[in-house]
Order: sequence, then C-alpha cells, then structure tokens
Amino acid sequence: MLTDFRLIPTVDESAFSHNPEVKEAYSRNLEAFRLFVTEKDVPLRQIKTLTGIDPAQLYRLLQRVLTKADDGRIQGLRGLIPFKHMKEYERLVEVRATSVLFSKNASGAFAQLLKRFPKLETWARKSIRVRNKPLRPGEMREVRKSIHSLHQEFLRKCTEQGVEQDQYPFNQDLLGFRSFQALVKRVTLEQKHSHSKATDQTPGIAAAPESSIEIWPVGDAPFKVIQFDGHKIDVRLTLVVDDPFGMQTVIELHRIWILVVTDVSTRCILGYHLALGVEYNKDDVAEAVQAAVVPHRKVALSIPGLAMDEKGGFPNDLMPELAYHRFGWFHYDTAKSHIAHDSLDRLTDVLGCWTMSGRLGEPDDRSIIERFFGLLESFIHQIPGTTGSKPSDPVRKLGDVGKDLSRLITLEQLEQLVEVVIGNLNGEVKSALGGRTALEAMRYQTSKPEFLLQTLPVTRRHQLFLLKEAKILTIVGQTVPHVNFEGVRYTSDLLASRPELVGQKLRTYYIARDIRTVHAFFEGGSELGILVASRQWRKTPHSLRLRKEILRMIRQGLIRCRSTDDPIEVYVRFKRKEATENKRAANSVAKVRAGINTALKSAAFGDSPFNVSIPARADESDAGDSVQKPNKKKQGQRLAVPVPLFLKRTLLF
Repeated sequence: MLTDFRLIPTVDESAFSHNPEVKEAYSRNLEAFRLFVTEKDVPLRQIKTLTGIDPAQLYRLLQRVLTKADDGRIQGLRGLIPFKHMKEYERLVEVRATSVLFSKNASGAFAQLLKRFPKLETWARKSIRVRNKPLRPGEMREVRKSIHSLHQEFLRKCTEQGVEQDQYPFNQDLLGFRSFQALVKRVTLEQKHSHSKATDQTPGIAAAPESSIEIWPVGDAPFKVIQFDGHKIDVRLTLVVDDPFGMQTVIELHRIWILVVTDVSTRCILGYHLALGVEYNKDDVAEAVQAAVVPHRKVALSIPGLAMDEKGGFPNDLMPELAYHRFGWFHYDTAKSHIAHDSLDRLTDVLGCWTMSGRLGEPDDRSIIERFFGLLESFIHQIPGTTGSKPSDPVRKLGDVGKDLSRLITLEQLEQLVEVVIGNLNGEVKSALGGRTALEAMRYQTSKPEFLLQTLPVTRRHQLFLLKEAKILTIVGQTVPHVNFEGVRYTSDLLASRPELVGQKLRTYYIARDIRTVHAFFEGGSELGILVASRQWRKTPHSLRLRKEILRMIRQGLIRCRSTDDPIEVYVRFKRKEATENKRAANSVAKVRAGINTALKSAAFGDSPFNVSIPARADESDAGDSVQKPNKKKQGQRLAVPVPLFLKRTLLF
C-alpha cells in the first residue's frame, strides 16, 4: 500500500511556500521515505548520503506515517511534515497558581484534570446534553441552564472528587471557566450532529513578470526548452444534438482554440488541448500542460478511412518512459492567461521548471510553434467552411458554404482530425532534423548515455491538479460541517462527522472542467480528502464557468430549477432554443458535451485525482446542508463520472 502514493493521505506542498526551512525538511523526509519503500536495492547508508536522514530517524518517520490520525486513516505523507503533532497535547506537570510572579501558562490543564478524574467528564457531558434537550412530559427542571450555573456545579463536583483548593481549577483566577465553556460548545456541536444523522430520511453521501534573462536558453536536448501558445482554428464548426423525437438538430458554434506544447530540440508536439470560447483562460493552459505531461489519451477515430500513419503518434504514448517528464524552460508569450503570477508559480512548483516570457510583438522568438500553427492552418484551410486567416483571405470565399450547415465539419470530427494531423506531423521527415522525424529524433536523443531522464517522482504524479489555484474556504455548519464553494455546499462522511473542525480554514483544489468534487487540505498542508457537491449539482459533470453562468441566469429569472431538476439539463435546454440563431449559445451546448466527454475519458483512463463514489438517486432533499445515509432499498453506486447512458439522457430534451 505504501508504494502507491495515490492510496495514502497526501500533502499540499504549496502551503510551505512561506516557510522554506519546513519545505526543505519535508522534501528530504519525502525523498528518504520514497527511496525506502520503492527502491528496495538502495541501502540505508546511501539514503543517509542522499537525504541526510539516518536510519533511526527514517524508522521514526515510518512510524509517523503509519500512525492512526484523528480521521481514522493513517497519517500517510502528513506524518512527514516537520514539527507536526501526532497526538493532542498532554500536560504532565501540575499547574501553578495564578499570581503576579508566575505567568498564566495552563495549557492542557483542563484535559489533565478530566484524565485524572474521569467521573468529572462523564458528569459534564451528561449535564450538557440534558441542558440542550426539551422538557419531557411531567419533567420539572431549569430550561437551558446557563453555562455559569453549570460551571458552579462542576466546581462542586471537583471538590467531591477530591480536588484540593490549591490545585487546578481552584488556583486560577477564572477557575477554568474558559476551558469549561469550550467543552460545552464542543459537546453541543457533537449532539447536534448526532441528532441530524438520527433524523435523516433521504439517501445521500457524506454529503510572471517578463523574463529578465539576457541570453535565451538553447534547446539542445529534449525537454530542455518547451514552447507553448494558443491559436484560433479558422473554420466554421457545427454540433449535432438529438431531439426528443429521435431526430438530429445541427447548430453552429462560435469559436474554438487549440493550445499546443512542443519540444524545441526534437520539434515533437508533446500535447494539446482544444478550448471552446471567445478566449481561453488559465485553466485551459493548465489542461494543455497536463496533457503534455501525462500519458497520451488517444481519441477514438470513427471517420471512415481516417487513420494515423504508422510512423506517427505522440512521445508519451510510443515511449512510455517519457511520461511525467519534467520541463527545463517553459517559453510562452505575454497573453494574460499565460502570465498570471499564480499560474506560473504553481507551474514551477509542481513541474520544477523555469518560465520564460517572449518579447511583445516578436513571434519569431517562438518560431517553432508558430511554424506548426502555419502547417495546421494550411490543412484547416482545405476544409469546407474555412474562414481563412483574415477577412480578405481568398480561401474564405472559396470555402464558403453559406447557410448549408450540413456541409460544415462537426466538433467530434474536428477532434479526430486534429489528433491525426498532429500525430502525423510528429512522424513526418524534417530537414531541420537531418532527414529524421520528430519521434525518431526524440527516441535517438533520449537514448544517449548523457541524457538524464528527469521524470516527476511518483509522489507528485497524482498532484498535477495542484497546477490550479488553491481556494481558501472556511468550514461552517452547526448541524453538519461543510464548506460553501461557488454557491453550492460541499461535504463528505469524514468532514460531516467532525463538528470540532467548524471555523477552520481549508485549502481546496478543483478541476475546472468538473467541479462536482474538490480536494481539501488543512492550512498546515495535511490532507482532509475529497468533498462532494450537494443537491442536484453532483449529477452531471460541469465546469466552474458553467456553474457561474447557470447561477447568474437563475438570479435573473431566465431559467428555473426545482430541487429535483438537473441544472445542467435545464441550462442546455434553454441554450438549445437559442442555438439556431446564436453561435455563442451553440458554443455553450458544445462546452457541456465536451466536459462530459472529458470526464468519461478521465474515468476510462483512471487518471482523475478526484474520482470518488457517488450514489445515484432519483431525488434530493431541499435541506442541502445535511448528509444523508444511503437508503437500504437503493444501494446502487456509480463513480463521479456518469456512464454513457446517463450522458445520453443529459442531452435529450
């Protein structure tokens, strides 16, 4: 189990950015742990030489990793965090009396008192629970007794149990009132949570500045210099949507972009991403970078006669050892989505590369990727419905099909064509490579003895979602602890069962293309786990941008959603009516379908870091803030990604 880092609690290393010493110490601990559990042939002496961790310290780290945490799981990688407490503070020395000469240092004194006299805690918890209960028939007692009255009774119980007047809490100014008040609050939250679970009836779940370097780095080795850019595809597109009568409706889309990552040394296209919209954003940039790092996802080809050349393909697919390889320099232009400081910081932290901004108005600085876009345009301009590179381009008139949308290429067909075109370009002979193909150059240069394979460590391969920005959320909810993210409540079995966490802040990460789940970490970097959206928002994959648009339309009264409706279905139904006359509305429908298809691919490849089981159910509670137990009569489970049948149901109107 310890060799598979996806199965143990992990750590958000970006939480250490303000403390370089802690970050460095954690990195040494992590590397020593990795070498010990994955590299069986590496002796302990060599581990000490490489990391500075001696065997005794290493075994102590292993014990911390296997220690049981408060959430019921092992500490995992959280146990490698320097100075992290493995258990609650336990006071050993007696508490001095409060006076001018001695400071009021009484940390852990109340817990020490309850441990010495267990009957005090039993009485206190019982009295607090009775305080919060309604009167029973014929019962006569003080209703919701004040905390001060309870505290006075607590002091009398302390005397009965044998606590001396010179001992805690009698030797303190406030007689331990603040600690007793905290106990009342904690037991009250536990009681509310238990009552909520007992009364649940519906099924559910837990519930970069411009570069200042003067000499440009030379791409004389694979992955040393990587170029990145985005380009608008000059072609009119359509999307085919089925109607309730089994017939198809063709709607025209507005605009599509292609984002490409290429290696300078070998001219290989490492990965790409198609983005729908007027402009692409930083989340699309992160998707393209991730596509260049992880093993390539092949696109299923359904067009008759369309096939990739035998010499074509993608490096991460044909040479599996190059998957998860680091970049040296990441070269980009000054588009706003490229130079966002947070995006560049996460890029350098997760992939360990340097970033380099090109000069404004100088496309020749990225001549290789611009050349690729030129080759791609020469192919796109041969497709009926091409718009050309500019309004005066002759191919615009030659390829004009007017209002005959049936002659335009569909989005699914374009995805297949782009896959084959890029794969074939990687397999074409290039004069700049001495008559070799890009893939041959990649294979030749990476097989040299002097080439150093620098893949991401296995401890970070499942953390590529950290390329996104962390969202700081506060745990709220008196009945069931949860967080609010973009108008929807998120929780889990683990979070819902820990009311003492209310008020703490979480660092949450999300996959922008599917925000039904978020990955939560505590401020100290320790992992909490996966939180799932409540109500109808967990049914269909949807992006952050799409949810904001749906909530905006609901506030404006353009669409209405009942508690049992799927908001994405309602939104697509509304946009489909507009799509026949509005290309942007058609783009909205296409984005929904693309998001669902991407989620299906992630489930098929098993590489989504946020996969979690979500029970399928017919309806949802309007409460939204409660976590329901699964109905024993309906125990069907499915993954967070819907099966193809559910996809078809989502797009029918």
